[in-house]
Parts: sequence; structure tokens; C-alpha cells
Amino acid sequence: MKKAKVLSLLLAMLMVVSLFSACGDTASSSSSSAPESSKSQSSAESKADSESSAEAEPTGDDDIWSPYGKYPETVELHTAKRSASAPKLLPGDTVDENPMTQYILDTVNVKTVTDWEAESTEFPNKLALMMASNSLPDMFTLGPSDYLLFRQLVENDMLEDLTDVYSKVMNDHLKGTVDSYGGSAQEPFMQDGKLYGIAGGQYAYEHNILWLRKDWLDECGITELPKTVEDIEAILTAFKEKNPGGNNVGMLLHYQDVATDYNNGYGANPLFSCFGATPRMWVKNADGEIVWGSTMPEMKEGLRVLADWYQKGLIDPQFATRSALGAMDAVITGGQTGAFFAPWWVVYSINDLPANNPDADLVPVNAPLSSEGKFYANGPAPAGEVAVVRKGYEHPEALAKVMNCEFDMWLGLKQEAADLIQETRENGVSWTYLFPTSGVNFTYMTVVPDVSVLCRNLIDNGVEEGVPTATEQDRIMARQAKYYADTGDITTGGWTEYYGRYLASSILTNPEVELVMPAYSYTTDSMADLKPNLDTLERTTFLKIVMGEQPVDSFDQFVTDWYAQGGQTMTDEVRALVG
Repeated sequence: MKKAKVLSLLLAMLMVVSLFSACGDTASSSSSSAPESSKSQSSAESKADSESSAEAEPTGDDDIWSPYGKYPETVELHTAKRSASAPKLLPGDTVDENPMTQYILDTVNVKTVTDWEAESTEFPNKLALMMASNSLPDMFTLGPSDYLLFRQLVENDMLEDLTDVYSKVMNDHLKGTVDSYGGSAQEPFMQDGKLYGIAGGQYAYEHNILWLRKDWLDECGITELPKTVEDIEAILTAFKEKNPGGNNVGMLLHYQDVATDYNNGYGANPLFSCFGATPRMWVKNADGEIVWGSTMPEMKEGLRVLADWYQKGLIDPQFATRSALGAMDAVITGGQTGAFFAPWWVVYSINDLPANNPDADLVPVNAPLSSEGKFYANGPAPAGEVAVVRKGYEHPEALAKVMNCEFDMWLGLKQEAADLIQETRENGVSWTYLFPTSGVNFTYMTVVPDVSVLCRNLIDNGVEEGVPTATEQDRIMARQAKYYADTGDITTGGWTEYYGRYLASSILTNPEVELVMPAYSYTTDSMADLKPNLDTLERTTFLKIVMGEQPVDSFDQFVTDWYAQGGQTMTDEVRALVG
């Protein structure tokens, strides 16, 4: 590689760091504190997939290009990781020496070695330095915010072609999960018909819904769940006037993003969507043009409602100051609010609620609805994290073998493998840290509602059916939910599974729900430089409007400024890429 080209690549990567950090800032405390295990479930695999995975065994030294072909001599696979503040490995275990890495070594004779670790915000910077010095790890994982980095790696011929690795070595279960996304999880990582990264999908139904304290509704004599914006306002008003619980501060909002990215809680996205806007996404408007959803004119009406609610004291007056880790969750667990927008999995980050408030009862609602009676919800990007292999690594197929073993253990596709990791899981291990491939997550697109079917059938009918090929992990969650339903015991984890899997997940595919899928989900050439400033402009303007520091009509000037300060450039790039 020419020296100038390496320097250009390094500079581009340093810009990616800024974008990555900015994207990280928008995540809610709910998202960061939810257990990773809640995001690695799978239950919709076909019977053939399960049987293939269960029957596949090491095939001998002469067939390394098979899902479990064992190398005759140990192959080392060097990687790098984003560090974890609390990995919760068992005493004596390390990132490279634990039941999972030992199982991989015993099964396919691949020894994974972590060359270095870095904080999430520093990881791209460290990787850029490794790229410039041509000392990349054999394998590493990139996040959705690192797409520009991925493109730079491909353009500079620094990644291995993984087309054959995927088709020949990935087991049928993992390929089945990718197929459930209709090819969209692979498309971003292909160039000239070749696959340069193996990505897990971002499953759907992680959007925000409305959560209410049902015991507060009962105390206020409210028997009907809300459907409209007016219904919600009436509930918030009743909560304010009657003050159930004695310490109500009003509706909780995210401390800096009144509209949040997909899979991040406490943003009022459903409120904007009911008026026809889809914030924090590249979407097609009514004219078929791709636009940044936060600039859609329909956003203005949602901001008007929030500003009105804030002025009336229906929104937590201190919401913008709750920036400390866990501070937003604490408003809920401390019994200070009875209304908030969050995904189904928020229960994992507020699981202190029943201990702190024994009478607390939650109800999830698809509200507010649009004038057509629809609950529009943000859909996911087509892919989550992606694993890549550096150009020149002798055994690129080792990546797929490692992935096969990881999920055989984690999902219980091989019971003997799952048994080896049981104690580690019970210790609360961070799976994104435990896996050699970090956060690449092979999960069916509809896994969330699929698991809710299992829970409902078990709790309502006493049978584990409806999802005949559910994994053992899925069944455990359903049994925990039923145990809570039967006993009310909050000490076993059943409270989270009952409210998250049985109640909340069951409404995500109701007839009124309509997912709005993003038209584009990755970075363009200019975004690393432009998007952080534009995101700051967006969040600052929206906060000031909601808190009454600027009039609602200042939204129009925001749109003008957004396009003038780089938004038009980004929009043109996205439109050119999507076509």
C-alpha cells in the first residue's frame, strides 16, 4: 500500500472515531444496562436446521472446509476486543481461557488469542493505528457505526473474501437466521459479488412502546388503556392531580434525545410517529424521496405536544439533568413516574422496581395511534455487528467454525456444549465479551414475538408449544415467566421474563403495528465529519423547544440550518447510494 493511501485511511478512521463516539452518546441508560443475554435468543429455526446442527460432528483432519472439521494441528486465531467493565467471568477464567474457548479448541482445534482490548469509544482509534502499521488481528468485529471503516478496509484490499467460508463452513442454523432477513443482512458487506464480512441481523420489534403503571391507573379510576395523544394526556393529568405513589414527577423522557435511535429507550418516538414522522432514520417520505426523518415537517406537531405537556407539568421537569448512568432507570425503580416510552426489554434495566415498590404493576401499550389507527414503529437496520478477517490470514474458515461452536453452546443447540457453559451463564457473564467474535448475533428477525408465543402458551394453556423448534434457552425463559405468574416470586428472574416476554412482546405484532424500515442504515463518506455536529444541532434544538426555551416554530429554522450545515450533502450521498 502506498504511504499516502495509508495516511488517508488513518485519517478517515480517526474521523470514524468521532462518529462512533457521537452515536454512543445517544444510547439510553436502559440500552446500556440491559443484559446482553436478553439480546441473543433464537426460537424460529427450522427443524432441518436444528437437526443439522445437532448431528454435525468433527469430520476428521481431511475436511477442514466443513462446519466442524477439526484441524490436525492447532490453529491460532488472533483477535481484538472492546473491553467490558463487568465481564463476570468465573474466578480463574480469562477472556482466552474459559469453557467456551476450551470447547472451541476441543471441537475444531482453534485457539483464540486476544491481542488487545480497548474501550468501545477507543476501539476504532486503536484499530486505525493497527491498520496504518499493517498489524491487524486475524479477525475482529465492527459495529454498525463502523461501516465507513469497513468500506475503507475493502477498498484498500485489507479483508479476506468470505464467500466460500459462509456457504461451506457456517452451519445451517446460523445461515437460517441470516436467511430470515431476506438477504438484507449480507448485502451491505458484499462488493462485486464477494462477501467480505459475516454479520448477524438486528432483529425487529425493539422499538419503543408506551409503559404505564397499571396500579396507578387503578388508583386513579382509569379503566381504559389509551389510544390517542389526548388519552395519554388525560392519564398524565390524572397522575399529576392525584399523585399516586406520592412522588410522581411526570412522564420520563431521555435526558438529551427526545427522539432516540432504534433500540434505545425513553425517546418519544411513538408520539412523533403517530403524526407521520419517523425520527432518527433515513426514510422515504410521502413523495418517495429519501430524507432524514428528524427533519420531516410532521416532527413539528410532536414537538408542539411535548412542549405543551412540559409547560403543564406533565413531563419530568428534571429529565434533562438525568445524564448519570442509571439515573433515568432510577426514576422508574424509585416509583417517581408511571409513564415512559421504552422497548419491551426495558424490564431488564428496571428489575429493582418490584423490590422497591411491591405493589407496582406495569402494562405495555401500543399508543398513541395515528389518525388511521396505526401504531407506526421504527424498524431495524438490516445487520448488526460484522466479523471480518484480515487479508492474508491462512485459515479464514476458522472464523465460521468458531461461530458455529459459540452458538451451539449459547443457544443449547448441542446440549452437551450448553452444559459446559451453564455455570458461566449463571454468573451473569457478558456474552459480547465471552464470545471470541464479540457481539455478532445470529438471531431470527422475529425472535421476540416468537418467544412470546412460547410464553403465552405455557402460561395460558400449560403447554410448551407453538414454537416447536424453540431452543432450550427460549424454554427456560418461558418457564421463568410461568413461575412468576404462578408464585409472584421476584427473586428468580421470572419478573423480567413475565413483563418483557409474556406481556410486552405479545403486543408487538398486533394488527395495529406497522414497522417502518430504514431506507439506509450506514455511514457515507461525509458523515464522519458532518453528522456529529448535526446530531448536536438536532438534540439541542429539540430539547430547547420541549423545555420552552425556543418556540415550536424554531423547528423550521432548524431544518434550514440542518441542510445548510451538511445535511444536504449527506442526503445527496444517501440518495446516490440507494438509487
